[in-house]
Amino acid sequence: MSVSARGVLPANPGLRGRPRILVVRAGAIGDTLMATPLVRALRRTFPESYLVFLSSASAFGVIRHNPHLNQVITLKYRHLPSWLSSEKWRIHRTLRRLDLDWALVLESNREFVDLALKGRARRIIAYGAEAHGPGLERAVFDPQRHSIENHLAAARPMGVTPDGLHMELYYPPEADAFVAKRLEDAGVGNNDLLVGIHAGWGGRARKPQMTRLKGWPPERFAAVIRWLVKEKGAHVALAGSRADHPLMEFIARASGVGCLNLAGSLSLTQSAALLRRLNAFLTVDSGPAHMAAALGTPLVTLLGPAIIEQTAPLAPASPLRILYHRVPCAPCYGTPLMKSCQDNICMKAIEVEEAEQALEKLLDAAVVP
Repeated sequence: MSVSARGVLPANPGLRGRPRILVVRAGAIGDTLMATPLVRALRRTFPESYLVFLSSASAFGVIRHNPHLNQVITLKYRHLPSWLSSEKWRIHRTLRRLDLDWALVLESNREFVDLALKGRARRIIAYGAEAHGPGLERAVFDPQRHSIENHLAAARPMGVTPDGLHMELYYPPEADAFVAKRLEDAGVGNNDLLVGIHAGWGGRARKPQMTRLKGWPPERFAAVIRWLVKEKGAHVALAGSRADHPLMEFIARASGVGCLNLAGSLSLTQSAALLRRLNAFLTVDSGPAHMAAALGTPLVTLLGPAIIEQTAPLAPASPLRILYHRVPCAPCYGTPLMKSCQDNICMKAIEVEEAEQALEKLLDAAVVP
């Protein structure tokens, strides 16, 4: 199966397979991974189909190696109107060449419905509130159900057979070798206990001491790291993006113990290899949380402002603990309240002892290789 990073078909694509199906989910890493159970179900239901996925450029790394897909198209500037976007015009032309039978638009923004329309898909199922007209069917998003379940329900008119709720993340084997070498150079052996920490959640860079909507106080992460090193004898790896590096460095210094700050030094696929190597992972609500869930890594996720019913990491076959205290103003994510939050009491309600106890249960149950 071929994967196109730019979404441009070769001169003689030699397309085979029917139906030809487009899945549109141009969101963050977690959003993209939550669409993978649908991708798997489509491949199982239509084994001879040609499956195309429209992904955000930032999440391309977690979907590009998915074996169920024939092609991946990327979109960098999702909010730019079509009439201003040469990128979207290129995508329109690519979709027309594909001669699409179906488009599943897992987005509520009408712009993405228009993209499928201009791509001349014969039938379109979309969350877009204004979805109507010949060949266009509106999918209803149930706010009390998980996004994965909603995506599978959206494909019901196609006769799609669900194949479980577990997410999937694939990456090339050389990423494992790269990470193993990085860890070896840092004094971490293959059989050593290794716990990962992710305190950042992307977005704009901020001073480490500043309150972040989804963030947990840095000194609490530092306390957990001290406990892991001194009480559990674990090595600790700090994960995240380049924007997260200063926060992770601040936490590392505050912990007063040795840990390996890899934030910003690994590609997305290399980060996936690191997550798979971990014996346990402690993280805020973020893309890496969903990556770990998809990889089967024992996971403790700290949730606060998010709509937990819709977006909590799902890992039906691997250890997962979610720490969450519902407060009167939660969930606020995606509402005007999130922009006015000055004190994320939902996250501060989670105590250090809770995180330590959750990690201890996972580590005690883990079989160190």
